[in-house]
Amino acid sequence: MTRVRRSGVVAVMVTSIITVGCSNDVDLSSATSDAPPPPSAAVTTAAPAITPSLPEPPFSTTTDLAYMTVGGGELRMDVYTPTSPGPWPVVVAFHGRSDQGKDASSNSAVAEAAAAAGMLVYAPTWYSGDPFPITIDDIEGLADAGNCAVAYAQQHAADHGGDPARTVTYGFSAGTSPALAAALAPSGVAVDGCNARTPPGRVTGVVLGDGEYFWQSEAFDDAFRQDLDAMQASVASFTEPAAWPDALDARFYLWAAEDGTAPRATADPWDPAGWFAQRDPTGSIREDLERLDQLADGVVSYIDSAQLLRLRLAEAGHDVTLTIEPGGHTVDDKVPRLVEWLTSAAG
Repeated sequence: MTRVRRSGVVAVMVTSIITVGCSNDVDLSSATSDAPPPPSAAVTTAAPAITPSLPEPPFSTTTDLAYMTVGGGELRMDVYTPTSPGPWPVVVAFHGRSDQGKDASSNSAVAEAAAAAGMLVYAPTWYSGDPFPITIDDIEGLADAGNCAVAYAQQHAADHGGDPARTVTYGFSAGTSPALAAALAPSGVAVDGCNARTPPGRVTGVVLGDGEYFWQSEAFDDAFRQDLDAMQASVASFTEPAAWPDALDARFYLWAAEDGTAPRATADPWDPAGWFAQRDPTGSIREDLERLDQLADGVVSYIDSAQLLRLRLAEAGHDVTLTIEPGGHTVDDKVPRLVEWLTSAAG
């Protein structure tokens, strides 16, 4: 604990006392004097140093735990452990692409606030460098990182006082993909390169903000051209209830920025040669978006993506809430709300 020392300074005013000696032949009763009063002397003394007692932080941090090896390099995570008595629910928090790493301020702010509220938070770095152009290997890699991070957190949660039976994944922007993969597309086997010895267990809550759930933006066009079947299977894993695990039983909180992040013109959404047909070979996504009146403006953004996921989760019988948040693509102004949703999602 860092202690801050402060010096106290006390100023004491001391007045000089002058004693006058008198002789018998001097009449002091009638004596007057025009002399100024004696000067006062200021004396400064040091008071004992005061050491204030600062409150202990509500959590401790363990940094740079290697949880996965990819291409000869290690992916690492930080752990935020509450100082209050556990066992606490477990949150695995995935940063966005723009955050780049574990020290990103937006993800750290959420992790710290959640830990202070009584949650054991794992904050993994789930890729390194710039992921563009995106390939099918990147798409599969983010799912592996999400599953491995959750498996590692659950396997080691008890070491930090956590309860792995209450596991929530959190993701912002590109981080919604590994967070959602761990819930909707869990690995049935231990992930290659993962330092967890077992597959991930059940996720009981999911909090997602401003994400792509059917890879609608231009950034994924190359991956669809590279391997159309694999990319369509990836879309199905997030959007088709028939592809979700039978044991799925989680509470979902979704939000999207009111400004409409990453808008893409749809032109003719039913053009069989268009980008939408690549994402949606059966037409069911477009049918649902039309049912929601989300295609009328000729643009698809993260709002539309969230509306689709909310509809399909709700119609599959899952507990889901979608909030359209004022402003743009940031979590800086949403940390208290995110902590509320994480707390509720953790049950």
